Amino acid sequence: MKNKAKQHKYTTLGIITIIIWGTSAAFTRNLSTGIGAYTAASIVNIIGGIAVLIGQTINKMGTKDFRKVTKLYWPVCGGLFIVYTATSYVSMSIVTGEEAVMTLVLIRFLWPLFTLILTIPILHQKASPWLIFGILISFIGITVANMGNNGIGLGSIIANFLYGENLTAYILGFIVSLSWGLYTNFTKKFIKSMDVDGSGIFMLLSGLLLGVISFWMDEPRAFSPSLMGQIIYASIIVSSLANVMWNLSIRKGNILIVVLISNFLPIISIIITAILLGYKMTIPHIVGALLVVIGTIWSKKCL
Repeated sequence: MKNKAKQHKYTTLGIITIIIWGTSAAFTRNLSTGIGAYTAASIVNIIGGIAVLIGQTINKMGTKDFRKVTKLYWPVCGGLFIVYTATSYVSMSIVTGEEAVMTLVLIRFLWPLFTLILTIPILHQKASPWLIFGILISFIGITVANMGNNGIGLGSIIANFLYGENLTAYILGFIVSLSWGLYTNFTKKFIKSMDVDGSGIFMLLSGLLLGVISFWMDEPRAFSPSLMGQIIYASIIVSSLANVMWNLSIRKGNILIVVLISNFLPIISIIITAILLGYKMTIPHIVGALLVVIGTIWSKKCL
């Protein structure tokens, strides 16, 4: 009974982690528009990186095999982490309009799909030809979410994507998902079963580099008590504590339940984002998010 209770506890931690990650887009939006993309990314990652490194030092986890890991791990995974961090904040700072923000949130949460696809060239994972349908379903979901009130004609859909004012934000959103998918797979390729976790170092380096860049950027830096609280939440809860909770839930909880619920991150994220930012949920957003979820689950079954 005690073991069962412990498993339930760690499974609950995993579910809480998924909800926390679901809030990340809204806080990234608030911080990037309130104090500037580079300033926000710098502060959040410096604080988060220090918190992660302190936790690793106390728990003596993730540092044992630093000297054994291939040297490629640091520039490749570190570079991808910096790209992910920068594009994550910049994309959210330049996107305009409620519907476009919600579409961008879904694009950002294509990372589970990209992670699956990239296991094929990077980890030599075998896949069924049916994988292409999972990919198509997910991308149709993004297209549906971006329809908004612009009609369902192919011409209007293409025009909305390619000639709309948010094209750059959408491209950066795809880079967010792609870079995290690459980071995840190369981390698995280079680290394997070694006791190495460079996320704290990567966060700290990202924060310092983006902080230097922010000095040359004209950003609002309109600090307020509310935004300061959001900085603490984004750096300590989302970036640091959530990762610890996730690792515990995967190792000690019911991994089947946790992973199953994590598939619904796109729909969870757009609902939480709409609530936190006071945005209106539309039918295209809901249908689009569900299609992204279905496409991701389908793709998993094909590997």
